[in-house]
Amino acid sequence: MNRVYLRKGFVAMTALVILSILAILGFSYWSVSRQSTDQILKEAHRIKARNFAQAGVEKVMINIANQYNMGFFDLDFPSKFTKKGTEKEYAVDFGDGRYQVESVQVFVPPGTEKKMFGVPYYKNRVLIGFYDIWKITVAGEVYATKVTARVETLIKIIRKTVDY
Repeated sequence: MNRVYLRKGFVAMTALVILSILAILGFSYWSVSRQSTDQILKEAHRIKARNFAQAGVEKVMINIANQYNMGFFDLDFPSKFTKKGTEKEYAVDFGDGRYQVESVQVFVPPGTEKKMFGVPYYKNRVLIGFYDIWKITVAGEVYATKVTARVETLIKIIRKTVDY
């Protein structure tokens, strides 16, 4: 009779050890998969925030092109003369995020005082116009995880104002 009880105890302990090992492995798998899912979600929100910021850059580029086509070249933002329409266009709220244009300024190369505005543009040593370089800074944000992305870009616009 003692052998039967010893065998039952051994089987019960072996089953308990195996269940404990499986529980540890299951918990480890759950923990790692949850962490990777969180990382994937954060990366998706980073991409979305960059896309919001890029949408802001595209909006500024459209506005710059329209202003240049109308002959207006002073486009600093925020401007001395606040225009509510421009401010509304430069701070757009989507359902799950937004973009905010922080600045649109003439580019000044680091270490110099020279503004890249009205710089002569030559082709084959012949003056064919002038160019301006604008520095655009836009921030995109996703509300759910408070992830923000900041995009800084340079836009070069060639004004062909020399007529022959």
